[in-house]
Amino acid sequence: MNNFFFTNFSKIYFLFLIICFSYILPAFSEPGVSVFMYHRFGEDKYPSTNVSEEQFSSHIEYILSNKIKVIELKELITILENNESLNKKAVAFSVDDAYSSFYKIAWPVFRDNNIPVTLFISTDIIDKRTKGYMSWEDIKKFIDEGGSVGQHTSTHLHMPLNNVSDIKKDILDSHKSWIKNIGFIPKLFAYPYGEASNEVIRILKEFNISHAFAQHSGVVSSLDNQYYLPRFSLNERFGEIDRFEFAVNAYSLDVENFIPTDMFLIDDRKPTIEFSIIKNLKGSSIDCFSNPGGKWNKQEIINIKKDRIQIKLNEAYLVGRARINCTTKVDDNWYWFGYQLLIK
Repeated sequence: MNNFFFTNFSKIYFLFLIICFSYILPAFSEPGVSVFMYHRFGEDKYPSTNVSEEQFSSHIEYILSNKIKVIELKELITILENNESLNKKAVAFSVDDAYSSFYKIAWPVFRDNNIPVTLFISTDIIDKRTKGYMSWEDIKKFIDEGGSVGQHTSTHLHMPLNNVSDIKKDILDSHKSWIKNIGFIPKLFAYPYGEASNEVIRILKEFNISHAFAQHSGVVSSLDNQYYLPRFSLNERFGEIDRFEFAVNAYSLDVENFIPTDMFLIDDRKPTIEFSIIKNLKGSSIDCFSNPGGKWNKQEIINIKKDRIQIKLNEAYLVGRARINCTTKVDDNWYWFGYQLLIK
């Protein structure tokens, strides 16, 4: 009798551990979602914000031929709001600024292949019917044909570099334009230039904006700052198919307790950068690259304690945007973490 009880109790306890472990594990090993950001298409006068038609075609062909799962940004946000883990590798597409080349070249490809895409729009430039941009008529048709839209402020301002009242007025002006021209205010938000700060995030919360996208490279996971979600920026230099494939298949390198705690730094051009890595790297090394002194190169890594590292910058950052990319390979999978700081 005792042996029977002990044997069955052991089985039940073992099953309980499996269930618990299965519930906890995804948060530490989720593949995540690679979100891509485009601007212009086939406009070779602007290589820093443009992808060639050939590059774009290669991206879509890779997605279709490899049957990569594509989700809409709204679906991604719903998953994050429900505190669910991103257990299945997927990608999502976004486009900033509503250039005419998106509507003429890229949108028909997205639409005809049933690939969802979200267009982030700064309303003032559309209100002024600026040459080279979509019109409100185009945007309405885009929505009617299945496209999604998101906020991108009114005047595409550098948000952290403006005062609180000006930021609030700019967002409010964009809301008025959305209501007037489209009839609703989009839920999603993307920072112009990917620039944010703790103060800007506080303002977004006042406007009931629950999530926001930046433009530093990295894979979205459920553990990310919901107001500073990464996107892979694609342009002529960083839009070649090998980088695109790498980003599509990269997993999220989940980190916590990132320092500095604010992404906007004033008079601190050589900050202390530290973070803890949640995933067990199984002895794999991690490489971090950044652009201090205006030069993109590998930085020294210091292990300050178990699973926590410090990036020792070899120079001070220049004023402007500073980026950090860290990658490692574990069990044949590449993991990617990115971050952007704005230095004043």
